[in-house]
Amino acid sequence: MNERNILRYLRISGEPDDRTRDLIAECVREARQKVEPKRVWRVFDITRAENGILLGDAFFEGAQIAHRLISFDQCAVFAVTLGIGGDLLVRRYSAAQPSKAAVMHAVLSDMTEDVCDLTEAQIRKGPPAYETGTRFSPGYPGLPLAYQKQIFDLLEVTKRIGITLTDANFMIPHKSVTAFVGVKEKHYEKYQGTVEKKNFVF
Repeated sequence: MNERNILRYLRISGEPDDRTRDLIAECVREARQKVEPKRVWRVFDITRAENGILLGDAFFEGAQIAHRLISFDQCAVFAVTLGIGGDLLVRRYSAAQPSKAAVMHAVLSDMTEDVCDLTEAQIRKGPPAYETGTRFSPGYPGLPLAYQKQIFDLLEVTKRIGITLTDANFMIPHKSVTAFVGVKEKHYEKYQGTVEKKNFVF
């Protein structure tokens, strides 16, 4: 966990007071007990088209995604989630302890980023070993949320790690992320994996 990141999510600059620091520590302890991180990923060859790219059977239309992957021949696609436990923690405190709910939200956001970072590290480690670019997600400028449906189909996200997608392409549980990351490696072979809570150390 990164206290500085948590404070950034809380929009607190400078050093926190003792009460805030204690509340962060309390939320971290609770979150570690309740969340169940899961992730799934696959690596695809990139097929370039006139206005977008093809990953497996899915065509992602748009100049922005093609531009972000211009230097890569393969792309890793992944989804991560903290599970429904994170949503329940925020909901528990929203009415009675809104300040704690805000801190919990920040702690869970930092945890989600940790799981994304761990996933990228695992992708780099392989097998095979990869170099990676900068990850990016649906909803970034030029990257429509409509990509979510294609990612869910490609990775069987709901079946494998339990995230569901709303009609507006938002994810439940809310502390969930999908992302693309360009990869390069010397001896390519397809690789995929699903990792659950026991594999994470926060």
